[in-house]
Amino acid sequence: MMGGSIGVAAAFMLNASNTQAQNLLINGDFESASGFTANPISTTSGTGGTSGVNQGWATFGAGQSDMSSAASSPESGTYSLLAVNGPGNDWNPQGAYQIIDGIVAGQTYTLTAYYLIDSLSANTGTYTTPFDMSIHFGNLVGSTWTDVTTDETGWSGVPSLDTWVQASITITAPVGASEAAVYLFYMDDAQTTVDQMYMDNASLVAVPEPTTMALVSMGLAVPFYLLRRRKV
Repeated sequence: MMGGSIGVAAAFMLNASNTQAQNLLINGDFESASGFTANPISTTSGTGGTSGVNQGWATFGAGQSDMSSAASSPESGTYSLLAVNGPGNDWNPQGAYQIIDGIVAGQTYTLTAYYLIDSLSANTGTYTTPFDMSIHFGNLVGSTWTDVTTDETGWSGVPSLDTWVQASITITAPVGASEAAVYLFYMDDAQTTVDQMYMDNASLVAVPEPTTMALVSMGLAVPFYLLRRRKV
């Protein structure tokens, strides 16, 4: 009876941990066209609603408002975000963002996404077609957004063509944060050709606290210990 109770408790804690790790982004895999728009969203307008919060992705930049199922994409599934940058469009960010609520101050979050490029400009400098991702934590009251802090990866270079690369950042939400604006984008330096970058499988998850994971591990271990003692 005791082992069963502990097992139930352990299962409950494990379920709570899994729930905490759920993806907070909407349409993070870009599989749903209804969760994607070429029109910029804000805190007062968005796709399918009166608020841009929790409305999915909005693109920004020139010529990148399509999803693609080209041979070089997606990383998984059927679609990925295709961002296109033309010659002479130097350092103009291209990508997508979304605004979500439910952020808990003091909670640590990890933002992860994959990117791939199947073309590259003639420029081979340090900052050739870098990929970037960022989290803007804020506090939304009515339609007024107050930026609390911003965290970025810095520039992630493209190691080779037609290769999916995973990038991630981990940051703790500061005091006062209740919403977050998540950005995936890239820019090009002195490009001479058309660049196409694909982005896929983005996720924002809350990182379980070490004490929670320790409790789960202990809870899962106890039933096996008791079972072993009974056999002895």
